[in-house]
Amino acid sequence: MAVETIRQKKLADQIKKLISVIVDRKIKDPNKGFITITHVKISGDLRIASVYFTALGDREAAEKSLEVLNRAKNFIRSEMAPHLKVRFIPELRFFIDDTFEYAQRIENLLKQIKKDQDEDNSGSK
Repeated sequence: MAVETIRQKKLADQIKKLISVIVDRKIKDPNKGFITITHVKISGDLRIASVYFTALGDREAAEKSLEVLNRAKNFIRSEMAPHLKVRFIPELRFFIDDTFEYAQRIENLLKQIKKDQDEDNSGSK
């Protein structure tokens, strides 16, 4: 995997901030929900931006938010254009960021293992 350049990081940060503001203030779809842009990754040629987000609520709410973002893709790009000093406005690809749920699942598994070990140890005494 290639290392992200300083230019990619700067552009990703700028895009993250812009999308956050645009989604918050300009997208009026009631199915949007409460969206937080968590991370943006830019391809090496700066033409594709992978945008990761979380949505308040369950998986179904996140799926609805994903649909809204995908429908608003071109609008978001056009709103970003005047603020970005790049030759091409990157294509936006949205993904639900499930790292928090993943971390939570691991945490719960570790707690269960510890509980099972404690029960085994107390039962063998």
